[in-house]
Amino acid sequence: MKKRLEKGVLWLVLLILLVVTLGPILWVVISSFKTRREMLTSPWSFPETMQWENYTKAWEKANFTVLLKNSVVITGISLLLMILLASMVAFAITRYRLKLGRAVLMYMLVGQTISTGMIIFPIVIMLREMGLDSGHVGLILTYTAGGLPFAVFVMEGFFAGIPYEMYEAAQMDGASELSLYRKIALPLAKPALATVLLYQFMWVWNEFVLAFTVISDTRDRTIIVGLYSVVNGALQTDYVTAFAGAVIVSVPIIVIYLVFQKYLIQGLVAGAVKG
Repeated sequence: MKKRLEKGVLWLVLLILLVVTLGPILWVVISSFKTRREMLTSPWSFPETMQWENYTKAWEKANFTVLLKNSVVITGISLLLMILLASMVAFAITRYRLKLGRAVLMYMLVGQTISTGMIIFPIVIMLREMGLDSGHVGLILTYTAGGLPFAVFVMEGFFAGIPYEMYEAAQMDGASELSLYRKIALPLAKPALATVLLYQFMWVWNEFVLAFTVISDTRDRTIIVGLYSVVNGALQTDYVTAFAGAVIVSVPIIVIYLVFQKYLIQGLVAGAVKG
């Protein structure tokens, strides 16, 4: 009886969490197919007819073709640099057993605890001094630096679990340090790479504060900033079209997470255990 009660309470808690988490999302999706009149008069009902034109209107109003291209470029290059640099740092710390390796890792993790709002002005000033206060380059470098602590932490945990004897055996066969990195460390750390890729993709794609502050030209904005601007402008009272735009922005994140979620969870758990 006690076990049944505990199980029932657990299922009740999980059900509440499910409703709290998915409820708002489902409401936004359903509302995106309504007319303006239905949204105002019957906000909690299903639409009488699916208004697919809301998505067409949102795409055109927000100019999602340009915004999507900008976000893909910024996110893709940021993740590439992030994974490349982080894997090299993590490999160096574990491969050469650097005495200051743990200190470097802790130093980077401390930087992760600082909120973006506290350092936004120094970042903008530094980018302005370097002539990178507009366009994509400054934002890409900022994202790369901001994502390195987490990426190094996850990869270091995986690289630390690689038996040192594997490196020694490969060296006896004539493998160079670059070969050890490319042919042993990286292939064995695929779960870590997937974890960093997915986690940081979600962060960079959805990041707003830095993208809104650093990029001034509307033509170079990311998709999340573009949606915010158009919602506060042309779609300020057009809620259904704004909801359609929000769904469009969320689709890539949802699809990628659903496809690769098992790698994300496995990577985080395995990295924590090995680290």
